[in-house]
Amino acid sequence: MNETSPLPAFKGIIDSTLREGLQFSRADFTLAQMKAIYAFLARIGVDFVEVGNPVQPKIREMIAALVRARRGAGPRLLSHIRNHPDDVLRAVEAGVHGVNILCTVDAERLEAMRLAPEAYAERLRTNIRAAKEQGLLVRVGVEDFFGQVPPGRLDIHALAVECGVDRIAVADTLGRTMEWEVFRRVRALWRRFDTDIEAHFHNDLGHAVSNAIVALQAGANWISTSLLGIGERTGITPLSSLLANIHILDEAAAARYDLRWLTPAESEVARLCGIDMPPHLVTNPENGFAHKAGIHLDALIKFGPRKYECLSPEVFGNKRTMVIDSFISGKTTAEDVRAFEKRFGGGPA
Repeated sequence: MNETSPLPAFKGIIDSTLREGLQFSRADFTLAQMKAIYAFLARIGVDFVEVGNPVQPKIREMIAALVRARRGAGPRLLSHIRNHPDDVLRAVEAGVHGVNILCTVDAERLEAMRLAPEAYAERLRTNIRAAKEQGLLVRVGVEDFFGQVPPGRLDIHALAVECGVDRIAVADTLGRTMEWEVFRRVRALWRRFDTDIEAHFHNDLGHAVSNAIVALQAGANWISTSLLGIGERTGITPLSSLLANIHILDEAAAARYDLRWLTPAESEVARLCGIDMPPHLVTNPENGFAHKAGIHLDALIKFGPRKYECLSPEVFGNKRTMVIDSFISGKTTAEDVRAFEKRFGGGPA
């Protein structure tokens, strides 16, 4: 761990636009579109790209095509699968570089599968072994980790670590976990297990980004994201928002990513989904760095962007917008805006 960093354990980003993102109600990417999204993610420099379960033939064909298109360059592909032997076999056939095995400790689900916890655990042991024998990276995660109680969730992780997995994962599947609970439980994992920790947060209550940062502070190494934050329901941690926070907290950690590609990447995903860019993201070309209130405009004109911008729009491939001639915009004129742009350009003072 880098004890001098506010994010001491951070190792990287596992982007799930091509898996979780496809669960967004407006997303239905073609193979060509998936290749285009992958190309954007490669330009940004995310560490891994997560894809769906290749047990479904159409998904397997698309994954195999992505693997072929990669040609040895770009982020490696990880397939999100169930704790099932067929899924491991199909992942190998598709040519992915690793599997993210999703496990349950939910008694109702296990009963529906007609599996005792012991049998389910033994199946996991067998699947981990099979995946590792094929040279795959292996992650084991527990669905709705924060909603489960010991010992089930920890037994799964203990078994995974015993079997030598590369990462264990926690998921806030319902998007309802508070920051303090994230810190407490992730820190407990960090203290108990000597293996990497991945965290996946849903955004139902608007906590996905803050929970991701808190998880990194507590010892998590990897964060799951998607472009625009799209996914089931309200989605997950947006890639741009996470990287904006990392840029502020540890600029050196963010430097290995090319944040200038975030705005074109998220704009393209919005276009493919047929939606407007979310107004609250720094990558929104019209609103991410828009200033309209008279007091804001006046301060920018007099003192520069640092008064109302915590980071530069150019960092994210975006630009600043100064909205004048509205009834709340005060006395700022077009001439003032031109003088400002000549003095400060697109970035902060």
